[in-house]
Amino acid sequence: MQYLAIKDAIEEQIESGMLKAGHKLPSERVLAESFSTTRITLREALNHLALSGKIYREERRGWFISAARFCFNPKFDTDLSIILQAQKWLFSTRCLDEKRLLAPKEIADKLQLEPFSYVRQYTKLWLIEGRSAAIQYQYVAESEFSSIEKMDREENLVEYLQEHYLYKANRNRVEVGIAPATGFESSALHISSGSILLSVTQTAINNKESAYLLQELRICHDMVAVEID
Repeated sequence: MQYLAIKDAIEEQIESGMLKAGHKLPSERVLAESFSTTRITLREALNHLALSGKIYREERRGWFISAARFCFNPKFDTDLSIILQAQKWLFSTRCLDEKRLLAPKEIADKLQLEPFSYVRQYTKLWLIEGRSAAIQYQYVAESEFSSIEKMDREENLVEYLQEHYLYKANRNRVEVGIAPATGFESSALHISSGSILLSVTQTAINNKESAYLLQELRICHDMVAVEID
């Protein structure tokens, strides 16, 4: 099949180092002409490479070569910044939203809250190697952390809870799956609406076996290797 030959040709250039991480591929029109094929056949090859994590597409910008993946054990790795620093990745974060809301049932159940409890929600964008790579939603019970509304929205929530309340995760309850990107996520990550993201949900449990922090990470799948041990 022609699309497999195209996929193999591009993959060979990636593995040989001719195409490096972050390198932008030529436009689909130019690639189709180079391989003497149709845009439909070319897209099939590109989609296969994207599924295997070799390349990724940004809306209105085109196709790019993926970087190597960072390793992440969500059962014990609660603070993503520590993992990225240890593995020498360049990253930054940006708080996109902070609000107080009545805890939906799913969040209340995970944090073991009474009905009509309020939580603080923080929505954070993670930029890794200059790429908008993940959206993280964090939730804490307002009643549990009386001074949480005074926290600077750009602060690291995990560090804040450890420093001000001595709360540290002994382990995390973990759910891993996939989820279609919402319109908000698509816009923030520069991907097509409905694109599939890796979904990692962590409920942090302290040494008293009490749930105190819920984190939901929506991340481009080619960026991370999840290793639950």
